[in-house]
Amino acid sequence: MNNNHVPVMLKEVLSFIPKDKKINLIDATFGGGGYSRAILKNFNIKNLIAIDRDPISKIFYEELKKDFDNIELFNQKFSKLDELLKNREHFIEKYDVIIFDLGISSNQIDNPERGFSFQKDGPLDMKMGSSNLNAFEVINSFDEKKLADIFYEFGEEKYSRRIAKNIVINRTKKSIENTLELSEIIKKSVPIKQNFKKSHPATKTFQALRIFINDELNELKIALEKSENLLSKNGLLIIVSFQSLEDRIVKDFFNHKSGKRWRSSRHLPDLADLGPTTLKIITKKPLRPKDFEIHDNPRSRSAKLRVAQKI
Repeated sequence: MNNNHVPVMLKEVLSFIPKDKKINLIDATFGGGGYSRAILKNFNIKNLIAIDRDPISKIFYEELKKDFDNIELFNQKFSKLDELLKNREHFIEKYDVIIFDLGISSNQIDNPERGFSFQKDGPLDMKMGSSNLNAFEVINSFDEKKLADIFYEFGEEKYSRRIAKNIVINRTKKSIENTLELSEIIKKSVPIKQNFKKSHPATKTFQALRIFINDELNELKIALEKSENLLSKNGLLIIVSFQSLEDRIVKDFFNHKSGKRWRSSRHLPDLADLGPTTLKIITKKPLRPKDFEIHDNPRSRSAKLRVAQKI
């Protein structure tokens, strides 16, 4: 199959990787292999461990393996990365760089059969890999309140109640079978003015379904903790996120691990974080894609890049 995915903020990500030594690196979200290929071509890599839960990643891995023999793929959730690495034939205790690109791959969005796109006719699926649920089951069997909660919590959709109500009304007539059907119900559930905004009115609801079905936020929280433990001294954790829920988790994790203080109330003194300080934040503010990249690849427009270093 064709590899349609363009790695976002590639130049910026590569700028943080050390060039003065041979390194062990984890690409925790291999996808189409865009980051991994560029890293293997431009840096002195001892071992590159690629992880991706999506079965199609094997196709792009096999292509890359023809040119590089120092890469190994684990087709599994990144929340299991410590277990996967312990079971390798050649065990490596610590890694110099770990990279996460938390966006959904163009190879997933552009394939209608995967059900990720609200603009292509496909089945209500949205599974990344080993999930017990799919979107059809959620949309056609969850009660109205549960649907509204999912859309609000995981999509920050302010019209979540209207959308959930209309989904339930429509499915009493017949099952909601495909992505375009669902997209049209959502579109009719929001005020007309929303249909003329930059993003499609179904964007947040589809995002919420995908995150819920694949348990993405919990997966990220677990993976961040494990990644920090796997980093060598001065090792780098490089993370590209694409929506506010993920970015908030990354930001809070970096703040917590760097010992940053905050006030729970302006009337109370600052309280230090509990636990040792283990990370130094490198990017005081997240880096954003340049205008020319957004022009060439509109899907990059919401990307935020954060980097922290193990101390």
